Amino acid sequence: MSAILEHIQDQDAIELTRQLIRIPSFLWRESAIGRWLAQWMSERGFDVELQEVPLRDGSATYQAIGRLRGDGSGPSLMLCGHTDTSDWNGEVFRRDQWRYDPFGAAIDGGMIYGLGALNMKAGLASMLIAAEAIRRSGAPLKGDLIVACVVAETGGGVGALHLIESGCRPDYCIVTEAGNLDVGLISVGYVQGVIRVLGEFKHRVPYVNPIEKVIKVIDAFSPSYVQIPRQQDGGWLRYQPHPLIPGYPSMAIRDIEHYQDVTTVAFDLRIVPGMTEDSVREDMQARLEQIRQADGEFAYELLIPQSEQQPNMPAREATALDAPVVRELIAAHKQVTGAEPRVGAGHRIGATADTCHFKGVGITCVEYGPGFIPVWPMVDECVSMGQVVTATKALALAAGALLT
Repeated sequence: MSAILEHIQDQDAIELTRQLIRIPSFLWRESAIGRWLAQWMSERGFDVELQEVPLRDGSATYQAIGRLRGDGSGPSLMLCGHTDTSDWNGEVFRRDQWRYDPFGAAIDGGMIYGLGALNMKAGLASMLIAAEAIRRSGAPLKGDLIVACVVAETGGGVGALHLIESGCRPDYCIVTEAGNLDVGLISVGYVQGVIRVLGEFKHRVPYVNPIEKVIKVIDAFSPSYVQIPRQQDGGWLRYQPHPLIPGYPSMAIRDIEHYQDVTTVAFDLRIVPGMTEDSVREDMQARLEQIRQADGEFAYELLIPQSEQQPNMPAREATALDAPVVRELIAAHKQVTGAEPRVGAGHRIGATADTCHFKGVGITCVEYGPGFIPVWPMVDECVSMGQVVTATKALALAAGALLT
């Protein structure tokens, strides 16, 4: 397998990361980068499908899926990353505070700077160069190697769901999210929605002010991102704690809007395996009913998910430590770095990924990719060049071991 590494130059993934940063790809607006990636893979001999992904508002965007064919005698593997970048209402987060051009892909102090550098154009570049190294090596593949550059992970995994609906069912999958090179066996899911508090619009008493009433909602679901006690322990939520995801489930109010006689709060609830959208809806409804019973003027509507455009992300059980894709990835990381990786929820604890959708249809998944996240959202988003190179080599070795 070491022969595959002869086909990787350290600058390959670094320069591809920079090229991808220079192509804006805000959530729901990813067609340009999808077409670029399709062309890149096609020029190198991959079988390429440019998939049109219908969006729930009636528009569409495009994602690129490449494939190196095997002879069918062994398992298949998918390397998957998302093309959407984390924006703030369609713009760069705190653009006026950036020192670097968000689309300039500057290099400074061993880091690559730009919107999406961390989440997750470095991961995309690493998997693409890893796949290209396997192609260049000429090693005969027993199973297919699929390279999936999917859209809208931050929009609930719409691209991954479309890929699944198209019939894609590899045996194994590595999602190359920014995980500080940890081997991620499990992720939280999320349930997001809105609570609309209803009032009356008039300038005299009695006046039911929804802005005042919404304080009771915030109090009922605070503090932010602190583990919520179970119902049997005095809390309002039904669940069983998961040993690999300590500190969860947790929740935060993420936004507040007021218009005329309605105040709307948007929430984000990070869930653990065993919880579902339906169970969360029931528990939140019960919590809101407690407020209503104590305050006859309190009126509300609970809407889950937060929009028709964006589905929620389910929580799935951990991938087995002895799964072949996990074993080979751990071995590959150790070969490249000389050290054992951290295994479990790892650096991405509390974050979601498209793995939840792939696991839901029986694909054995793991997360592994370059990038340390100190805070999110991030001004001057950046990724370590060294981690990009390490991830590329480890992905190539793991894929080679599984497929050849």
